[in-house]
Amino acid sequence: MNMNSKVIISFIISYFVFYYSYGQNTIPTRDYEVNLENDAVHQYMQDVIYEPHDKSLIDNYRQGVIYRMDWPNPVVLDIPQTTADSLLIYCCDDETLKDSLIFRVSAKEKTTELYNFIPNRVYRYHIKNGDDILQQGKIRTSGQLRQINVCNTVYNVRDLGGWKTSDNMQIRYGKIFRGTELNGNHIATAEGINILRELGVEAELDLRATYNTGYNNSAFGFSSVPSSGDVSTYYCTSGSGELPSHLKNSNWIIKWRLGFKHIVNNLRQGRTIYEHCVWGRDRTGFLSFLLEGLLGVSYSDLAKDYELTFFVYNTKSTKDSIDKVFDYINTMPGETLRDKFNYYFVNKLSVQQSYIDYFRSEMLEPIRTEDNAIKDIQDDIEITKESVVYDLSGRRVKNARKGNIYLIKDRYGQIRKILF
Repeated sequence: MNMNSKVIISFIISYFVFYYSYGQNTIPTRDYEVNLENDAVHQYMQDVIYEPHDKSLIDNYRQGVIYRMDWPNPVVLDIPQTTADSLLIYCCDDETLKDSLIFRVSAKEKTTELYNFIPNRVYRYHIKNGDDILQQGKIRTSGQLRQINVCNTVYNVRDLGGWKTSDNMQIRYGKIFRGTELNGNHIATAEGINILRELGVEAELDLRATYNTGYNNSAFGFSSVPSSGDVSTYYCTSGSGELPSHLKNSNWIIKWRLGFKHIVNNLRQGRTIYEHCVWGRDRTGFLSFLLEGLLGVSYSDLAKDYELTFFVYNTKSTKDSIDKVFDYINTMPGETLRDKFNYYFVNKLSVQQSYIDYFRSEMLEPIRTEDNAIKDIQDDIEITKESVVYDLSGRRVKNARKGNIYLIKDRYGQIRKILF
């Protein structure tokens, strides 16, 4: 049993001991709500729908922004008065009692900022001084994109989870993270490495070339040599190239195949994977494009996820390079875009279909709404040209049709069904 599991069990036991011994009402309760997407990212996610070869729109959303656009909004909690120097805050999914987050915070401040929650969850939290619970309640999160605040020296870290697929599923959070390197030009602090470990990272896929860093070794200390009966926890491609030549280059075809198998083999072991190159942009963006396409993500969302990196680096978007990749994938046989990605993996990368099937089974889950709390059909919500409307699978709809049922946020941010 790992340390995180022990903490979760301790958290659950302490909660029920206090609940039955003293009753809920004896402990101060405060609830919080936050959209985890920072303003620039949130507007981009809400507004943009791409068709192949559309001009990049990201400049419209990053101009004049002075905060870290690759970081999520924090959950800001009030700190109860105490004589202690520091307090522990325990959080876990209220429904599953999983996805725990643990924070040690200063007790000298009136508030504290907590990061790296999963969107569309209700978390139960306790603020504790030793065995005493000083405050409890729930944290309701919204948004879709899960950005990760690791440390000031590491950029562009985010979860592959949350993207919707063509079969009305979504990618699970907490399975694969992507970002910059953690040793080399971007050196993670010990605390930053620990944050990723606490998020479950137990395997690393390194897409750097030898000349990038001279290291090609794991920032986490993972091994590239499997122990008896195990699989390697570190794999490095040791190569570079230019998009879209990665698709057809025989050397890279081998690297993508081995990299994909490295991901699947570690998922089988229950491990979360951190994939990265140097900047978490080109090679990392390309691999994420392939993985998400294989799972059934739409072209628009594939392009948006690739382009989100340019909220970090204020340079011209290279969306046109990923469009060239899309053009090549689109030449593959198949009725749907996912079928075409599947053909590429099987017939060009020589990946076994059983690996693909397992990858999908592990990475996909039913779409989870905000606290699963879609309200009853409302007739009193005004629909305007500026209204953002979604179908029942959570996809944004360009042209709503009369007589259909859609999802929309009311003025309080609640998800509601409407009869258009």
